[in-house]
Amino acid sequence: MPWLLDLALPGDVSALPVGKKPPNSSPQLIADAEALTRLVDRLAHQRRVALDTEAASFHRYVDRVYLIQLASDSETALIDPLAVDDLRALGQILKEPSIEIVLHDADYDLRILNRDYGFTARSLFDTRVAAQLAGEPAVGLGALLEKHFGVTVNKKLQRADWSRRPLTPEMIEYAAADASYLPPLRDHLERRLEEEGRLKWAHEEFRLLEQIRWKQPAENGEAYLRVKGSKALPRRSLAVLREVFEWRESAAKALDRAPFRVLGNAALLAIAKATPRSQRRLKVLPGVPASAVARYGADLVEAVTRGLAVPQADLPVVKRPARPEHDHAYDKRLEVLKNLRNRTARDVQMESGMLCPNGTLQALARAAPTTEKQLSRVKELREWQADVLGRNQIIAAMRGEPLEA
Repeated sequence: MPWLLDLALPGDVSALPVGKKPPNSSPQLIADAEALTRLVDRLAHQRRVALDTEAASFHRYVDRVYLIQLASDSETALIDPLAVDDLRALGQILKEPSIEIVLHDADYDLRILNRDYGFTARSLFDTRVAAQLAGEPAVGLGALLEKHFGVTVNKKLQRADWSRRPLTPEMIEYAAADASYLPPLRDHLERRLEEEGRLKWAHEEFRLLEQIRWKQPAENGEAYLRVKGSKALPRRSLAVLREVFEWRESAAKALDRAPFRVLGNAALLAIAKATPRSQRRLKVLPGVPASAVARYGADLVEAVTRGLAVPQADLPVVKRPARPEHDHAYDKRLEVLKNLRNRTARDVQMESGMLCPNGTLQALARAAPTTEKQLSRVKELREWQADVLGRNQIIAAMRGEPLEA
């Protein structure tokens, strides 16, 4: 049976429109298959379901979904995926076209749900995207809830360890509130977008979110080069960095702990620069915690020794991409596009990067479309962005013609 908790949701909900207050102040913790089946049966009759997830990448080496929060207009439930093995019924809810799935910053949730369970979603509404298109100055969920509903998010729980069991009452309250406030926030933002004539823009963005899938990062054996400052190291120090980095990865994996919780990147870089050959030298090295030396000192010295023993011919080399020949015509096109984008952003009172990111402008400048057909082939450009910037204006900019004032 689900565990019912009598926990009041935080904040003053009196600011919410009548009938739009967060539902059910006693969220259910779903910890068995029977309870999940009953929940899904009820949700199947709802017109919308809010969704949020909690992971533990801040704490664990192997990140995964540790909690799934759902809220309809009548109830809130927290699914414990550590207790319920088969979540396929939930996947049916997510891909049902007649049920709108409401999320905040959907990209992350959709990717990890696809990675861990193969889930996909339809009929999405992303309150972060909606807030951006509505011109909100701060689009984090905490900022939006505080501004519109007077709700203060407990920030200390934003990086809580959601892999721990049992969940504390404070963690459950925090997780339930996140999902429960999404439906009324969605309604508020939809009204704003409708009033400003931007709802069509949002729907185009939501349709693109439906295509999100998890993509496995490429393994190239050079992850250690992502350590800030690594590419400036001499080759011998780079070999040491590679060894201590690989040791940390192995240790973190064995402990199921986030790598930085074993040893931070700054400490790795300090060791690579100093190449300490003994624990005594390691102990006095600035930036390396004494606790890490006490626990891992022998292993770290061994890793340094391996790096120092790498033959000269096998020392790592930082590969720097060849610089392409400078294209002044491209630069000029990009500058004109940025001016058009920035001017339009001021006119519509939207942050310029949201109206059209630099990456999209760069794609346009590279493609240099001079006809509408060519413009339609620039896949990075949204339809709504082309409408707002003006197709004729973009094409004129690519042709080097003067733009309309």
